[in-house]
Amino acid sequence: MLSIIPGSQPQVSCGVDYITVTAQRAENIRALLYFCEDLEDQEEGCGGIRKPWRWQGFAGSTVGGLSYGFNGTRALCRASGSTARDSAAQLIECADNVARLDVQATVRSGALGRDYAKDLYASLLGVGRGRGRPIARTLITSTYTGDTLYLGRRISDSYGRIYNKSAEEKSDEDPPRWRYEVEYKRKPAFAAAKSFSSAPSADSWCLAEVGAWFDRRDCPLPVSTGSPVGSPGDPRGADAQARRIQWLRQGVRPVVVALAREYGWPDVLALLGVPMAYSDRYVNEVLGPAEDS
Repeated sequence: MLSIIPGSQPQVSCGVDYITVTAQRAENIRALLYFCEDLEDQEEGCGGIRKPWRWQGFAGSTVGGLSYGFNGTRALCRASGSTARDSAAQLIECADNVARLDVQATVRSGALGRDYAKDLYASLLGVGRGRGRPIARTLITSTYTGDTLYLGRRISDSYGRIYNKSAEEKSDEDPPRWRYEVEYKRKPAFAAAKSFSSAPSADSWCLAEVGAWFDRRDCPLPVSTGSPVGSPGDPRGADAQARRIQWLRQGVRPVVVALAREYGWPDVLALLGVPMAYSDRYVNEVLGPAEDS
């Protein structure tokens, strides 16, 4: 666990946390389903259990942070967590529509304690709005999952929440990580997705987008939207890299070894275009000898 000295530079991470896309044009349906099949292999290679999935006429599979299916005319994919973060850009590229997009910025700072949501809610009491309907603000306290401050209404096209991410993950961090998250639905989701996919930097876009949304609701982020972005407690990209390595080890390696035992390592390595000298000793001792034909 990282220790943070009060007053030191806050740690900030951000990204897409949930996405739902659909495809209805033939070329996009093919592209989306092929991409989902690749994601499915990765999730299963990382230990996920593949199960049948059905939802409102769609039939397909669910595994890990991925659910996808086809209803005869359209393909649909839902991704959450690290799966959404790592694949959002490609999913948007395959899609004809984006029905939901959740974007988050997570901050860990010595200035944000366990009662941050309560303190923020108290500071908003009596704060009105210039024009239009007042913003609904709801505080939910929990000793089990941590506190959450909700902004807006769940049925709205955009909906925000600020919650103790460390408590949600049952991580005993002090100070905890606080997540600012915006949930876009319907047309705002599609517009935000297009803006995200065309941005030069996904990190910069996510931080600025979340910051602007909460700033308009009198809850500015406790960091500058120009702050450097990383991943508290873990170098950015380490999770995705670990998942890919595990997928290669559990999903790809057994297939390659089986082929090598049938056809021989030289032919298999040459077919794969492995840029290394063939070593009998390495293959026999580390990967296992191929059977004599």
